[in-house]
Amino acid sequence: MLDAALVLIGAGLAVLIAQAALTSATDADRPPWPARLSHDPLDLPALRALGLRLDSEGRLDEADAVLAFVGRRTWRDGPTEVWLLRRRLDQDRYGEAFESADSLLRRDADGTTRPALFALFVAAADDVEARPALVARLAAAPWWRRDFLRVLGAQGGVPGARAVFSALARGPAPPAADEYAPLIDRLASAGDYTGAYDAWRSVAGRSTRETSATGGVAFSGVSDGTPFTWRPAGGVGASSEFEPASTGEALRVDYDGYSSPNLPARLFVAPPDQFVLSWRQKLDPAAPERLFWRVRCAGSGLILARAPPAGSGWRAVAITVRTPATGCAAQWFELAATPGERRAPVTAWYAALSARRAR
Repeated sequence: MLDAALVLIGAGLAVLIAQAALTSATDADRPPWPARLSHDPLDLPALRALGLRLDSEGRLDEADAVLAFVGRRTWRDGPTEVWLLRRRLDQDRYGEAFESADSLLRRDADGTTRPALFALFVAAADDVEARPALVARLAAAPWWRRDFLRVLGAQGGVPGARAVFSALARGPAPPAADEYAPLIDRLASAGDYTGAYDAWRSVAGRSTRETSATGGVAFSGVSDGTPFTWRPAGGVGASSEFEPASTGEALRVDYDGYSSPNLPARLFVAPPDQFVLSWRQKLDPAAPERLFWRVRCAGSGLILARAPPAGSGWRAVAITVRTPATGCAAQWFELAATPGERRAPVTAWYAALSARRAR
C-alpha cells in the first residue's frame, strides 16, 4: 500500500498550497456555499465546499459521495481531485487515484504539482499492486508522460523502472527512445553493462535491436541515444552522419586531423568468445595515421584489437576480437584518431559494418 501522507505531504505540500490558492481566487467574491446550493443544487464549487466541510467533520463516507459526484461532473476542480487522489490512495484504488493525478497534471502548465505527483508515480513503480494502474495510465500517452519517464529512468528504483518500461514496451504505446534512454544510460554509467543491455533489449524498438557482437548482424545507422547504438562525433574538430551508399548506407566522418574530439562508437556486451568485425572503408585524401577503428574494454580501457588505418579507395577490412574471460563485461567498438601537429582535414567513409562469431 502506498503511503499517501508520506508522498503527497512530505514531498508535495506545493499541491495543496496551489489548490488552496485556486479555491480562494475562484470563490472569494461569491456568496457562501449554502446559499448557492439552495439556489442551484448542482453548483459544483459549492458542492465541493460542502464535501470538504463533511470531511473536516469526520463524515468521510458522505464527503466521498459528494466529492465523487463533483469529480464525475468535471475534471477541472483542483481541490476535488486532490481530495479524491488522497482518498483513493488510502483505499488502494490506484486506477481512480491516478486518474485524479492525471487530471491535475494535465492542467499544470507551470509545473506546480509535478514534483509531488511524479514522486507518487515513482513510488507506484516500485509497488507491485499499484504498478499495473500506473502502466495503464502511461499507456494512454498523456502529454506529461515523456517528462515522467525520464525522471523514472534517472531517479526511480531500477527494478520498478525496468518493470514499467518492459510493460509499456509490450503494450500499444511503447516507450520512445528519449523516454527510455535515461534508464539505459544510468545503468551503463554505473558499470552495470549487462543490466543496461538486458533492459535495452527488452524495451528498445525492433528497429534498434540489431546489435549483437557475435550474432552475425549488419549494423544500421539508427541511433536512439543509448550506448548500444551509434554515438555520433562530438566536440571540436569532427562531425559524422550516415549517408546513402551503394551498399545501403555509409558512415561519413569529417575530421580536421588536429583536434581530439569524441568520434563514433557503440557499446557491446559480448561473452568471452572470439568474433569478427568487418566493414569497407576509404579515406580522402589518404592519411594512414589519422583515423582507425579499435575495440576497447569498457571500464578498464584494455585495447582488444586495432584495425589498420584507412587508405585511398574502397577496401575491405576485418579484425578478430577475443573477449577475455574476466574484467571485460562490455566492449567499445570505436573510431579513434591520431592527431597531427597541424590541421589536415580528411573525410572517411565506412560501409557494410557487421559482426559475426568467429569459426
